[in-house]
Amino acid sequence: MLGSMMLMLAQVASPSPAVSDEVIVIGHRAEKELAACLARNCPPAEEVEASLQASVEQFADGRYDDARGTLKKAIGRNRNHAAELPGPVSRLYATLATVAEHQGDEDLWRTSARNNLLVLRRHLGDADSATLREELRFADSMIGLGSPDMADRTYKAVQLLATKAGHSNIAAVAAFRRAWLAMIRTRFSAAERFADEAVLLSGTDDRLMTELREILRTRIAIHKGDSGAVDALAARLRRSATARPQLLFAPALVDVNPTTAGNLMQSDPWHDARIRFADVGYWIRPDGRTAEVKVLRTSGLGQWFPGIIRQVSKRRYAPLDVEPGNPGLYRIDRFTVRATTGVSTSSRIIQRTGNLTIHIIDLTETDAMSAEHVRRTQEGFTGQGV
Repeated sequence: MLGSMMLMLAQVASPSPAVSDEVIVIGHRAEKELAACLARNCPPAEEVEASLQASVEQFADGRYDDARGTLKKAIGRNRNHAAELPGPVSRLYATLATVAEHQGDEDLWRTSARNNLLVLRRHLGDADSATLREELRFADSMIGLGSPDMADRTYKAVQLLATKAGHSNIAAVAAFRRAWLAMIRTRFSAAERFADEAVLLSGTDDRLMTELREILRTRIAIHKGDSGAVDALAARLRRSATARPQLLFAPALVDVNPTTAGNLMQSDPWHDARIRFADVGYWIRPDGRTAEVKVLRTSGLGQWFPGIIRQVSKRRYAPLDVEPGNPGLYRIDRFTVRATTGVSTSSRIIQRTGNLTIHIIDLTETDAMSAEHVRRTQEGFTGQGV
């Protein structure tokens, strides 16, 4: 459930993602540029950006430990520059939080998310728009870390503070995130009330927030057994192909934990140091349905492919407002399956313990995946591979 919930929240009026989406990298170019930057003692602003680019490249390449090391070293070198570079330094912490989430290091995930926020509070103030957006990201992390009550309190605090500071758009986003969290927890009356608040805060002319409220109402209807709710909503919505695709529905991911002692997967205890991930490419067709769902590369997720492919195949997005013949949009998602790291009661050695969970991040625009994205899109327009 966590993977599907966080995927949906990430697309609900989300703050900017931690990963970069501006530079096409071939091979390990970003790492080489970082090494060159450090060798010539480049300015802190340049070095932070180079570190971020290198860490994104490493993460997309599945080298989570390398990405973690790059970010921690960059933080060590640049934390004292937070006063003049609050945004860039906070991004180091935010990106480290993302890497830690996928690694399963919940302590590092929590502290990095908190430090990201503290940098902005200290140097920009509690009511700055950038700080408030990172408050939302911190609340999202609290959901992932199993603290939904804390997340709800944070969303509420952001809503009140943003309203007082005149940031009505951020207040509306916070209210809607409260609505989505309440819906996930089957508190449907509260969810609809918070969604109405979000629309009021954003203004009746805000088409996006009105559509988000309709999506939430559709999800509630589905939960209550209305199997035609998604089709009815899709018939009313259209989404620009240049905007981020709007996810209307995604089924819950399969439970990747074994249920019987005789399960064949028991031969692999999973609680080792490996990171198991898969990058899944898929088209969002103009009607909002997904197609051509394929695993582009993998590291140890073979036994879970069917469930992951099925989940992506059954997603529904808002139909695209495109010309006839347009193939739609090509996307790439990273699925990471891992247990958390910690110290068990019988050992002082840090190891993976507990249940496995699935974590998803959109890699489409990250540096290491952009070449595949461009190639697939070109194939779609020329009629190849469709």
